[in-house]
Amino acid sequence: MRAKRPVFRRTWALASAWRGIPLCPLAGPVVVTGRAESGDVTTLDVDLVQHERAVAHTVRDTLAEWRARPPASDEAAAKELLAYAARDVAPRHQ
Repeated sequence: MRAKRPVFRRTWALASAWRGIPLCPLAGPVVVTGRAESGDVTTLDVDLVQHERAVAHTVRDTLAEWRARPPASDEAAAKELLAYAARDVAPRHQ
């Protein structure tokens, strides 16, 4: 039997929310970077860093809540995380 690789829920939720679609689970090392106009890798802008931090906190808090209230299924868990992540990256209207 093949061992499962760890799934990085925080990165998956963030990438899925940024793309607007549920992506395949992400496993293995992940680096989140920005992209310069030239196509070179650069740091993230302030808004994207705020997105990353918000989603990281949301995923951490949600996983903690699931210890007491587990989701009904993997599909329900994915939908819940994606809904929260989408909220965290939505534009803020002042």
